[in-house]
Amino acid sequence: MKNKKKCVTAGIATVGAAFIVATQGIAQAAPTPQVSTLKAPSQIAIAADGEAASRALQTDWNPPAGYVFERAFMGDEASCRMEGDRGVTEGTWRQYVCHGKMVKVADAWVLHQYLYVKK
Repeated sequence: MKNKKKCVTAGIATVGAAFIVATQGIAQAAPTPQVSTLKAPSQIAIAADGEAASRALQTDWNPPAGYVFERAFMGDEASCRMEGDRGVTEGTWRQYVCHGKMVKVADAWVLHQYLYVKK
C-alpha cells in the first residue's frame, strides 16, 4: 500500500512539474512580430465581363490603428522590412508593418507586399 501511495505521489509531482514548465514557456513567449503572416486568398475577384481581375483579393486583414498605407510593391518580406527600416532611420515614420498578400496578375499568383506606417 505504501508503494502505491509513493507511486501516485511521484506521478502527481511529475505532472505538476510538467504543467509548470509548459505554462512558463507560454508566458515567456515573444510578443507578436511587426510583420504580418501571409494569408491565403479567401475569394477571387471576378470582373463584370467574367474574366479574372488582376487586382488584389479581398481578405479580412486590417492594418493596426494609427497606421496608414504607404506603398505596395512586388517582393518578399525582406524587401518590405528593408524599406520600412529605411523610413525609420531617415525619420520619415516611427514604426511600420508589412503585410503580404497573394495577387493574381494575368494567369500567375505573385506576392505583393503592403507597407503601412505610423508617422
